[in-house]
Amino acid sequence: MELANWIKSIAERRWPILPNTLGELKDICARHSDLINFTDLANLCLSDPFLLLDLVRVVGGSRALQRNESIPSVEQTLLLMGLEAVTNRFGRVAALEAVPDKLDAEVLEAVEDWLGRSRVAALLIKEWLSLQGDHKVEDCFVAALLYNLPACLFMMQRNQLPDRPLLQEMSNAFDCDYAQVLEQFIKLMPLPTGLNALLGPGSPTKRRQLLRLAMATANSLEQGTWRSTWQVGVEAAAKLIGCAPYLAHQAVVHAALSVARHPRAVGYMYPVRSLLMLEGEYKRPSLQKTAALSDAEQMEKAIRESIRHLSNDLKFERVLYYRYDQDAHVLKLRYQLGLGDSHPLRKLPLGLEPGSFFAVLTSKPQSFHAPASVRQQLERRYEDLFFEHVGDNEFALITLFVGHALSGVFYVDNGHSGQAIDEDSYHRFKDLVARLTLLPQ
Repeated sequence: MELANWIKSIAERRWPILPNTLGELKDICARHSDLINFTDLANLCLSDPFLLLDLVRVVGGSRALQRNESIPSVEQTLLLMGLEAVTNRFGRVAALEAVPDKLDAEVLEAVEDWLGRSRVAALLIKEWLSLQGDHKVEDCFVAALLYNLPACLFMMQRNQLPDRPLLQEMSNAFDCDYAQVLEQFIKLMPLPTGLNALLGPGSPTKRRQLLRLAMATANSLEQGTWRSTWQVGVEAAAKLIGCAPYLAHQAVVHAALSVARHPRAVGYMYPVRSLLMLEGEYKRPSLQKTAALSDAEQMEKAIRESIRHLSNDLKFERVLYYRYDQDAHVLKLRYQLGLGDSHPLRKLPLGLEPGSFFAVLTSKPQSFHAPASVRQQLERRYEDLFFEHVGDNEFALITLFVGHALSGVFYVDNGHSGQAIDEDSYHRFKDLVARLTLLPQ
């Protein structure tokens, strides 16, 4: 089938939205008209690309928008439609669910994953633009949410997982670039033509380049953030917006965490799981396999993988993880790399008496970087056996909180060589532990 004919066929249908979104949408629309807030509805539309698609199709054929080539804000679109029209339209939307022989559960899972990536990219482009002082971001935000939708619909219609990366597989199927797919999608759905300035083919602008980098960054998380091709994309974005690379990278972590903390579907948590993957052979996350692990097992596995990453990839010479023992109210060494067999820290519990160093440290989520001079001051001030046994080297500590509860403390240093902890390694250490806060205990 030709691309135009395929898009016309999907444009004839009204597509369902994620079940969690539908539940909240029904709650909002069931309120008295005086209590329905268009800002709440707009934020809901911006959390689920399928609901956003359902909305922007209403105004996509507007002649005024086509002449001006503009992209109206979501809240503006809702206001133009009016409350009655909005509630009538949203009152007839259906939930996206697996259907035997039509939409398999594993395909639905993959669709949710790709919708989650779109949401990560939307938050990422928003934060990247903000870093350069540009706060007019909704056009890019909307474009990012819609970017993966043609590919999701393609996967749903075929009801099978792709053999290649999804966007590449769709481009190959229709023998054209994905930008051309998006151009036809905008034209024939129809959607506001102003989206072509960001999504369709054409001369590169700074916003278009930054949006493409955000999409590529979010869409390729599953292939490994250790890969040079992934890191080069983040560094290119940093150059475009004029910020340090670690700030551009932190924006990726924040975006993935934000999406995972407010998931519309389980697949929304896959991007942050991809961030946790260590270097090695790529294996796609699976709902079924993950579900077999308890929350505590998931946390333990993530902590062990994080320790290996800190040692193997960030090259810290000693990595310790102390678990909080609530009954004894102490920190006990749970995992370590780099301590000798007879090292006294192996059996030393860290007390949390009021006023002690570790009591202060674990009073809230925080990190602590102690160069050699600071470490000496700590030893004099607190007289803790820990400082006596750990040596004179520079170190860094980060508390791990799950929700509001203390889970443990990570410690890293280069205790064998005495090498300083550089700023980049320290920030990557903090990013890694920040990802763990998402997981349940």
